[in-house]
Amino acid sequence: MPWISRAVITVGLAILGTVALSLPAGAAAKVGPHQYFTGVINGTDGNTVIPISIQMACFGPLHPGQTGHPLGGQTLAVHQLFPPTTTDGTLGNTGDDSTIDVFFHAPPPGSAPGATSDPTAFTRYDKTKKLPRSLTLPCRGTGTVWFVPIPVVPPSQSATVPVQFVSQP
Repeated sequence: MPWISRAVITVGLAILGTVALSLPAGAAAKVGPHQYFTGVINGTDGNTVIPISIQMACFGPLHPGQTGHPLGGQTLAVHQLFPPTTTDGTLGNTGDDSTIDVFFHAPPPGSAPGATSDPTAFTRYDKTKKLPRSLTLPCRGTGTVWFVPIPVVPPSQSATVPVQFVSQP
């Protein structure tokens, strides 16, 4: 009987390989209800204690409170985590929702889709979008980017990502 087990395993692996090859390359899973996720900035998973750098188009001597716009070529994404590695408040949970929006300033309570001025709402995981160059952000310092399930209704929970705004020399 051990040969039957090996045969079943071999056939099963062959079928699994065929199914995997039939999936479109780069297919991103849809964001759905009751899923854990984290934000991703410039390819770095936001589930970290080290701030992720956002390069700012601010040149020369800076004065306190100066703002500017992000340099081009930077990206945003959301990544599903299952099972979650931590539930310390930095991970998001979609709750009953299936859209995740990004806020660079504290999100308003009960936010509705499209509440931000930038087109960064996500309906798929691991699908990158450009960080909008139109945003006005600090030229330097630290901050938080919120990846928020929309609408904001319990039991959903935002994922927070620490960032560092870095001006150019």
